[in-house]
Amino acid sequence: MRINAMRMSLVLTAALATGVVQGQPSPDKNGLSYPLVPKHGGVVPLPRAAEQPRKGAKAVFDITADAKPGEVNQGLEQVARLLNLYGAAGLKAGDVKIAAICHGDADKDVLSDEAYAARFKVAANPNLPLIRDLKKAGVEVFVCGQSLHDLGFKAEEVAKEVPVADSAMLVLLNKQTDGYAYVPAR
Repeated sequence: MRINAMRMSLVLTAALATGVVQGQPSPDKNGLSYPLVPKHGGVVPLPRAAEQPRKGAKAVFDITADAKPGEVNQGLEQVARLLNLYGAAGLKAGDVKIAAICHGDADKDVLSDEAYAARFKVAANPNLPLIRDLKKAGVEVFVCGQSLHDLGFKAEEVAKEVPVADSAMLVLLNKQTDGYAYVPAR
């Protein structure tokens, strides 16, 4: 009887450690999980931590982070991380509303593959697969039309999945008026 209890305890501990009990994917070699956005925004599941994700939250990310050509923008990674925090807590992507506005140095990270490759001499824009995954999860991703102009980018160079907003200021103002919390991603 005692041996069976020990075996059950070991099986349960192993299942919890790998996330099988919660239906979570196994952590990678660094202990990070990617439950809602594969390969981006990895999180360490902390089921006993204070302040867990809550259904109904809204966040607007102000993305101005610069990324070297060929690298993924860390502001977009932060958006993925928030989604993965929800997933690690057993929630769905639809349990949080997220918007992101790219402007300033982040403008280049929403260019089409063709425009990005022509300007930065790399094969493709590494941010677009992540943006597509974020959009599949319900995230609204915009780019600032004013900063596009200021930086010499044309609206036609922006990837088709990213709408051009009149300005970042308006997206931030409108979303905060709608109850979204402001999250800087620099």
